Amino acid sequence: MKTTMNTIYTTLALVKIDFWRLVLLLATAVSLIGYSNPASAATFTVTVGVYHPPQIPWPGTFVPSSVTIHPGDQVKWTWASSGHSTTSPNGIWNSGIRSQGATFTHTFNTVGTFPYHCTQHGEAGQVIVMSATPPPTPTPTPTPTPTPVARAVVGDFNGDSSPDFVLQIAATHQTVVGYLNNNIVIGAGLGPTLPAGWRLVAAADFDGDGQTDYVLFNPATRETSIWYLSGPALIGSASGPTLPSGWELVATADFNGDAYPDYVLYNGTTGQTVIGYLNDTVVVGAAYGPTLPPGWNLIGAADFNGDGHPDYALIISGTGQTVIGYLSGPTVIGAAVGPTLPAGWPLVAAADFDGDGNPDYLLYNANSRQTAIGYLNNNIVVNAALGPILPAGWSLAGQ
Repeated sequence: MKTTMNTIYTTLALVKIDFWRLVLLLATAVSLIGYSNPASAATFTVTVGVYHPPQIPWPGTFVPSSVTIHPGDQVKWTWASSGHSTTSPNGIWNSGIRSQGATFTHTFNTVGTFPYHCTQHGEAGQVIVMSATPPPTPTPTPTPTPTPVARAVVGDFNGDSSPDFVLQIAATHQTVVGYLNNNIVIGAGLGPTLPAGWRLVAAADFDGDGQTDYVLFNPATRETSIWYLSGPALIGSASGPTLPSGWELVATADFNGDAYPDYVLYNGTTGQTVIGYLNDTVVVGAAYGPTLPPGWNLIGAADFNGDGHPDYALIISGTGQTVIGYLSGPTVIGAAVGPTLPAGWPLVAAADFDGDGNPDYLLYNANSRQTAIGYLNNNIVVNAALGPILPAGWSLAGQ
């Protein structure tokens, strides 16, 4: 065990990267290439503020949310409800907030993909402008199948201010809460059994009773559900918001400082993240978070720099390199390179295990079922310790 610990601690080394290189990695750019207008132009209509009860508005409430046009064509937005805008993030156009029945038109003269959003609620759309004479189709390159991202569910279920593990028995979907004091197991309790088709994705106190609750997601129906707990015991449940197609719930944290945990959504196709602000199970607003570069995965959200705002804990697939994206609300205000993790030990969660006020890394080796904790001060590793080994047939919930 001592040899294993030395290996883990040695390989949890900080790799320094020039700040501007990191900024370039985190940035995305759209190249706009000019083309002459076609002989005839067309107008395409997009409806703004379309609601689909009981679904609360999330990204995608522009209908259609994506249109494909040619240079010289127009897009005409028509408002179906009040209090929305169509706004380009790079200042190409901005309708301002308009009321039901209003219209706004913009002509697109250059080829490219033009994302836009509502400044009030965060719903997103895009305009794709293609050349009237498409270029020859290149030989397609096979797209590798992405490796599923492992995330664990941790939370304080016994009120001792130490995060606990949530485990799941694969054969029965029974959950078990393993109570920890730092990296030591001090007890366990049976949690509720998950229904077929649902998976546990996070744990946080949604109803403000001081008890940690379960957040469940059904990938087939896109529904979320909050299971209210007292310790590990189920005492009630309520439906959460239904997510739009293409978006995944990956983390929860309080991003707007109202003492209620919020949803962090991720679109694997675009890399875009969105913060859905909640009051218990009710969506009260939404905002764009940062767009992640290809190959980067969001593992969790925690306050790494102690400014009172949760930050993103990221890992780059295939390299083991971790990065902390510092946020103020949904806005990126900086970034720092975290430790590079040893092969076979992915980052699965971030929480303060040693009670020093700094989030730590939870690692898990699926082959040996061994857990390990990398103790951090902001983005710097200061120590490490082995955690419990999971029994055969058990997994960290959320994986």
